[in-house]
Amino acid sequence: MIIRRYIIKETFKAQLAILVILFMIFFSQKLIRIMSSAVDGDIPSSLITPLLLLGVSNMAQLILPLSLFLGILIAFGRFYTDSEMVAMYACGVKKKIIYQVVLFLSIITCCVSTANLVWFGPWSSVQEEKLVENAKLNPSLAGLLAGQFQRTPKGDSVIYLGEVERNNIKQIFIAQTNPLKNERPSVILSNQGKITHDSEGNQIIILDNANRYEGSTKLRDFRISHFDNYQAVIKPKTLTVSDEDTKDKVEQLSFAQLRAIKTAKAKAEYYWRISLIISVPLMAFLVIPLSASNPRQGRLARILPAMLLYLVYFLLESSIKAHGSKGRIDPTFWFNAVNGLYFILAVIFNLWDSIPMRKIRYRYFPARFAS
Repeated sequence: MIIRRYIIKETFKAQLAILVILFMIFFSQKLIRIMSSAVDGDIPSSLITPLLLLGVSNMAQLILPLSLFLGILIAFGRFYTDSEMVAMYACGVKKKIIYQVVLFLSIITCCVSTANLVWFGPWSSVQEEKLVENAKLNPSLAGLLAGQFQRTPKGDSVIYLGEVERNNIKQIFIAQTNPLKNERPSVILSNQGKITHDSEGNQIIILDNANRYEGSTKLRDFRISHFDNYQAVIKPKTLTVSDEDTKDKVEQLSFAQLRAIKTAKAKAEYYWRISLIISVPLMAFLVIPLSASNPRQGRLARILPAMLLYLVYFLLESSIKAHGSKGRIDPTFWFNAVNGLYFILAVIFNLWDSIPMRKIRYRYFPARFAS
């Protein structure tokens, strides 16, 4: 049907526009946080792009329901303001077509949201943590910022690089602060060098015309050595994750794992994900009557009350998750209570102008109809 395709097209265009705008806002915030960590030296600059891509899943959790909610609100509000909805009803278009369109868009959005929460979300959270922890455990010397002191993975040496350009380095300072039993503290200085890797994944520093100063101020015994070509090997550490650590990070667990773990955090995370999926069709059908307006009211007349309802819903859900994860409240009851309350509101709002509801309103409030 042409009318159905037209409504789907206009609503989807509005939803897509809102999705892009919200994504750019969340993406910019994520980018600022990652860039700040990179400037502080907490993560190498090479991880900025992977961390941004992996962070899309976390952004999509709240963006997808909100994009559909605002898309319906704006598109349907325009239909009412431009009298298109009145013309549709006058031409015999039934209201059930509106609900069919919303149901169709809700199913598509709900499928994407479910796939994100069930598969991509936990996987991206695991991969993001591995990248960050591995970068902290085995910092890439080529990825270090110039002018910063950095400890080696073993913690026995401190490295300073004056200039870093890909694998070429200049003004190198290496201080071995915690040497082995048979060795003494040493300092290595060189004007230039490069960084390579061997077949086993070890980082190899090759310095040209390096000077090594070895000795201790307590013994007053120093040895100065000069090397035309000096090589130092940094062996990587293996990242190990215990089962207890995995259980504590509930955002990395699947639905089946959350269901099996009987902890407050797992229970709160489980019902939080379910609520995010339920919120897509729930808020979509709730906003249908809220988008109705007349030309005198303007297009944005219903946005404020609709956004207040949406904001209250997710503030309640977030509060329940926070308190439920600490064991203060039962997340099962409160998540179901909030979803049930908003379901009742959606039913009341959608039936408010129906004939049975009009009869009930006329029976108990006849004065309003008389006026």
